[in-house]
Amino acid sequence: MLALLPDGAQLVVEVDLARLRTNPVIGPLVVQVLGTGGIPQLAGFSDADAVVFAAYALGTSQAATVTLFTAKQPLAGTTPITGNIYGVGATDWLAQVQSRAAIDAASGLQPAKDLLALRERAMPEAAPGASIRIAARLSFDARIALARITGIENAPGQLSVWIDVVDDLALIVDADATDPGEKVAKNAIKRMSTTVQSALAILSREPAIIALGLPSSLTGAKLATRGSWVRTIIAIGPRHLQRVVDRAKPLFPQPTGSKP
Repeated sequence: MLALLPDGAQLVVEVDLARLRTNPVIGPLVVQVLGTGGIPQLAGFSDADAVVFAAYALGTSQAATVTLFTAKQPLAGTTPITGNIYGVGATDWLAQVQSRAAIDAASGLQPAKDLLALRERAMPEAAPGASIRIAARLSFDARIALARITGIENAPGQLSVWIDVVDDLALIVDADATDPGEKVAKNAIKRMSTTVQSALAILSREPAIIALGLPSSLTGAKLATRGSWVRTIIAIGPRHLQRVVDRAKPLFPQPTGSKP
């Protein structure tokens, strides 16, 4: 699906729903969240195996999104692309995706190398895969928009996020501290580290985070610098993750036909 995305995506989010659903710890919660009575914005994902969301021209009047799904059967409200891939988005954007699918069938397209490098950056070498990946290459307009929405002034120009769940959960975020306006690289790195710590502290005070018992995981995150990048590592152990799931389940109705 990455190869089918039109060029220039500023934000790409990949979710392996099949991997999440089959996880013995978090799987039942994923089914609840995607099912009837779950999060309305995610209702269309209930029959999908994988999702790729791409955003373009963030922070401008030309902003647009494309969402691609893989599924074993047609998904309601989506446009068939090729094989088991379906799409949602503006007609002209989906037309570009279909055109790329036709080219791919003839000669084989490859995702942009810079996108692949960015999405791989946060992934540990020994990791067997990922449940969620996020790659962001933010323009000045996008960074301003992000700062306005989140209140974080020092938004990074690039982000690489890797998340996976086994019996525990691990999250790694690599944020590019490069600042063209800063001549001293160490100062830019220090500012980004401070920004990350501030963001984690703010998030830890959110009512939903408190209700799930996650504040300590956020405030206890490990930070490290890797060149001009600031890496954040958040780990939730097996017992803690099970408690989080148990707290989250009552927030969503049980799937139809399931036992409480």
